[in-house]
Amino acid sequence: MSPGHPFILGLQAIPVVPSVTVNSIVAVEGDGPIEQGDDGVVKYSAAHIEPVESELVVKSSHSTQGNPHTIQEVRRILLLHAGVKTGPVPLEAR
Repeated sequence: MSPGHPFILGLQAIPVVPSVTVNSIVAVEGDGPIEQGDDGVVKYSAAHIEPVESELVVKSSHSTQGNPHTIQEVRRILLLHAGVKTGPVPLEAR
């Protein structure tokens, strides 16, 4: 998973097909500016992708799957794609 590995560089160059809806959950530790932050492994600038339907920044370490905000956002996205009306995406979860 080295950022300079040819596989990772090749993967980054492949655009997302327009018919695919992309939602993003990005973990950032600390209280500084999100754009300069990281999750202890990945910088926000590398995790932030465009275009996305939604992006939620969660104050968490890299392994954010157990964070209640992450779980709530995954649930919201799944319900949305199942056709269930959901609330708006929070700008940031702490």
